[in-house]
Amino acid sequence: MNVSELFSLTYWISSEIINAQIPQYYQSLQAILEQNSRPNQHSQPFEEQKDSLIEKIECVPLEQLTGDQLNFLSQLGISQAVGQEGIEVIEDILFKNVIDIATSAQKIQEIYQKLNEGISKSNQIQSGLIGCAIGEQFETENEVLMRVSFTGEALMSNITDFKDWGKVWYDIGRGIAMVHNLSPEQVKVVGATKGSIIIELAVVAEFAATASGIILAALTVAEKVLDIRKKAEELRGLKLKNDQLAIAIEQEADNEKQSGIEEITNEIVIKLDVNANNEGDKVKALDTAVKNLVNFIEKGGVVDFIMPDDEKDSEENVVKQNAELRVAFQQIRQLEKKLALLEHKKS
Repeated sequence: MNVSELFSLTYWISSEIINAQIPQYYQSLQAILEQNSRPNQHSQPFEEQKDSLIEKIECVPLEQLTGDQLNFLSQLGISQAVGQEGIEVIEDILFKNVIDIATSAQKIQEIYQKLNEGISKSNQIQSGLIGCAIGEQFETENEVLMRVSFTGEALMSNITDFKDWGKVWYDIGRGIAMVHNLSPEQVKVVGATKGSIIIELAVVAEFAATASGIILAALTVAEKVLDIRKKAEELRGLKLKNDQLAIAIEQEADNEKQSGIEEITNEIVIKLDVNANNEGDKVKALDTAVKNLVNFIEKGGVVDFIMPDDEKDSEENVVKQNAELRVAFQQIRQLEKKLALLEHKKS
């Protein structure tokens, strides 16, 4: 995560956690639970406090954050207290694994403390970066940072993997660039990190729009394919004498994937008004790009997008385009989270 992302995250925490008074909602629930835990104390209902807290944390827009920001939010101990994860923790404390009311009050208090500690660290970071943090600096104003994470089965663990995935991403970049009358060289590598290898690409907004559209559709296809293959595995788990039904379902998963790729390509060709008869090379390159991107997503690879803040003097059409891109990026993160949940259930 770069400095501008970190700086932006601290302001997100100020807006969506502090200003939303989420710590106070936890404190309110904890107070009534603690009161109920006292000896000879008449028990008071806490349904209202619980419902208010859940309603509040359910609305926290985690999908606005990049993958790296979400990971850092978890390190701060904040993400565990909000969103679906926070709801599950609360329900577990209050209903599923209840020991006694005093223990429930203590556990809510621990969440409240960790939340406040995370907020305090965020405030310190924000104070330290004021006057130092700058936005993304690209060669042109119309650029978006595209962060490619090689994870899951798309992990790069040796030089051979590096070569193979390099070829895959050349074809992805080339195919999308061609339908926008761009050259592959205009997809620029601007950064890389070690560990789980992440490569940062600077691309024009039009490229990012098409790439995000492919990824959105690819995630939908991957979800269908994963669900079908899960059913095939369930059949194999029954250890039936005849394995043909499981094989047929696996074939159906492959068919669904292929038809999905064709549909994505056709939609982009129509949307960008590419002449399939006179520009067959563009269509072929795009089809290869879509196929590779679907495979990358299906294998567990992740693509994230980071947009620079709108300038005050930005043109109206640029602001509108950026707003549409941000919505698309949020939808991608929602689908990625859903797909990750399906994969977790599968494993």
